[in-house]
Amino acid sequence: MKLYLIRHPRPEVKKGLCYGDMDVPLAKGWEEGAHALKQALSITFDGESNACFHSPLSRALRLAEYISDDQSQTVDALKELDFGNWEGLCWQDIPKQEIDTWAGDIVNSAPYGGESLQVVADRVWRWWLSVKDLPMENCVLVAHSGVIKVFVSMLCQWPLEQCHRIDVGFCSVTELSIQGNFVMLKRLGAGDWVSS
Repeated sequence: MKLYLIRHPRPEVKKGLCYGDMDVPLAKGWEEGAHALKQALSITFDGESNACFHSPLSRALRLAEYISDDQSQTVDALKELDFGNWEGLCWQDIPKQEIDTWAGDIVNSAPYGGESLQVVADRVWRWWLSVKDLPMENCVLVAHSGVIKVFVSMLCQWPLEQCHRIDVGFCSVTELSIQGNFVMLKRLGAGDWVSS
C-alpha cells in the first residue's frame, strides 16, 4: 500500500495564533495548490482500493473533498491536538511557565487542559489498526501537522518526544510504502508536486 499523509492548506489566521482543534478558514487561493496536488497524485478514488480519509476540521475536509472528488471519509481520530485553554491565543501571550512545563514532557503533559501528544498518538494509532489491513492500493489522509508528526513517528518507530523535529509544511505530502509490518519512508513533508 502507498500511504500519503497530506497537511491541509494554509489557514487564514493571525500570525502566531495557537490553533489545534479550533476550526479556522482557509486562506484565499487555496484551490490553486489543491489543483496542483490533485494532478500530481493522479488517483481515482473509489473508497476501496483507493481511499481518502480526512479530519472533520474544515481546513482538511475542504482539501480532501477537492482532491478526492467528494469521495473522502471523515475520521474524528485525525483531528488536530486539542490545545484546550490555549486555543485562540497567540503563542506570545501564553505564560512561559506553562510552555516550559509542556516542553518538559511534551508527550504526556497538557498544562493547557486539552490533549497530550500521547492521547493524539493513541487515537490515531487505534484508527490505523482498524484500517491498515484493508485491501487498499493507495490510502490518502488529509490531516494536520501534529497528527502527521505522531503518525510518522509511530510508523517508523521513532521516539514520539522527537516528533516536533519533523517539518510538515502546508499542503505537503509525506509518502510511505507499507507491506505488512515493513514501512519505507519515500518522502517526508515534500512540496515538490507544486508547479513552479
